[in-house]
Amino acid sequence: MPLNRSGKAAPTGLTRLGAAAGTLAFAALALAQPAATAAASETAAAILGIDPGFAPMLRGRPSGTVLQRVRHPTSDEIRWADTAASITRTAELGAGRLLVRLDRFGRKVDHELSAALRSADEELVLDLRGNEGGLLGRMLRVAARFTGPVPGAVRLIKDDEARVLAIPAPGAPVWHGRITVLVGAETISSGEVLAALLRRHAGASVLGDRTWGKDYVMRIEPVDHDWRALIPDGRIEVPGEVLAGGLVPDGPIPGPLAASLPTR
Repeated sequence: MPLNRSGKAAPTGLTRLGAAAGTLAFAALALAQPAATAAASETAAAILGIDPGFAPMLRGRPSGTVLQRVRHPTSDEIRWADTAASITRTAELGAGRLLVRLDRFGRKVDHELSAALRSADEELVLDLRGNEGGLLGRMLRVAARFTGPVPGAVRLIKDDEARVLAIPAPGAPVWHGRITVLVGAETISSGEVLAALLRRHAGASVLGDRTWGKDYVMRIEPVDHDWRALIPDGRIEVPGEVLAGGLVPDGPIPGPLAASLPTR
């Protein structure tokens, strides 16, 4: 049972949303019980200081604050600063095409991307179908490798106020070949934003299926040693693109390209 800041049990209005890799999440809105929604969100608002009227969409249904179990690293992980690879696969697809599967925006993503691009020739196929997002700043640095600096590329909207973010100057030369971005239902959050930015500012073709549709950012608040709250804290906009409801691709993955892709 998760605890709040006072050490008491978390409110029963927080219902289980899912579990994966030892992480338990609890949604602040009782999705299966509409009558309990208002009470649950008011309880969450009182404890966590959120706006109960803010209800972003999760798979087409309203969601709210999420409580997430904190994963405490082992001493070996701390000592060696272990990190999962951001690029999980590269492969030559023929006809000058290089596949790069970018599944996350980890601490070493800049180095990994630079190494991968050294093998790129005429066209890059950037596979974001398994990218579940990550830190916005790291994602913007990835975008910069293909777009160069772009002022006002992203807008964060909160309480009718907008914060404008630029794609920064890249830390290495801009790659100027053709770009095809693959997306799908598991392309989430910063992964969706990257696809939109590359289509808007690098002329990329976006192929596949509609993305998840997480067009909002989450603020992290510690609850206790083992739990943290992820609180909706504004919406993300890419001017000229639509993220709400999922980024719509330019079309499906053509048969010949799909046949050349390695199995996931």
